[in-house]
Amino acid sequence: MKLNRGTKQNHSMKEKILLASIDLMTKNGINNTSLADIAKEVNISKGTLYYHYSSKDDIIFDIADNHLNIISEALFDCLDRINHHFTTEELVIIVLKNISNIERTGRIHMYLLCEAIIGNDALKERIGLKYVEWRTALEKQIMEIISDKSHAKAASFLLISIVDGLVVQAILKAEKVPYGEIAKFLIDYSDKIKKLPL
Repeated sequence: MKLNRGTKQNHSMKEKILLASIDLMTKNGINNTSLADIAKEVNISKGTLYYHYSSKDDIIFDIADNHLNIISEALFDCLDRINHHFTTEELVIIVLKNISNIERTGRIHMYLLCEAIIGNDALKERIGLKYVEWRTALEKQIMEIISDKSHAKAASFLLISIVDGLVVQAILKAEKVPYGEIAKFLIDYSDKIKKLPL
C-alpha cells in the first residue's frame, strides 16, 4: 500500500518535472534550459530533481517519448478514421490537417529534431525509429485506400516530409495553410506525372 502511494507520488513528480521542462525548453530552447532552471520552476531541490532524472538527456528522452507518442496517437487515430469511401485527395487533406494541427507540440518537435540533428545520437535513433513507424503505418493505410499501390511508399515519404514542413509553418504562423489546395495540387501533379512518356 505504501509502495503504491510512493510510486504514484514519483509519477506525479516526474510529470511535473516534464511539464515544467517542456515549458522552459519551448520558451528558452533546450540548450538554454538547465537542470537548475527546471528544479526552480518545479520548486524542488536539485537533489530531488536528480532523484527522478540523473541528467538533462534523461529528461529530453522522456519528453521525446511522450511527444512522439502524442503524434503517433494522432496519426493512428487519423488513419483509423479513414475509410474506403474517401478519395485520394480527401485522404491527403485529412492526414495533412490532423498531423500538422499538433501546434501545442510543434515547437518542442522542432527543438527535439534540432537536438537530434546537432549530435544527440541516442535521441536521433529514437526519433528515427518513430518516423519509420509513422511512415510504414501511413504506407499501409495508403495501400488499402488507393488503387495504384505502387506509389504508396513514395506517397508516405512525401506526406511525412510535407507534415514536417507544415509544422515549421505553423510555428512561424506566417499565413494560413491551404490544405485543400495542397492536396489537390499533389493529386493533380501525380496524375500528370503518370501520363508522361518514359
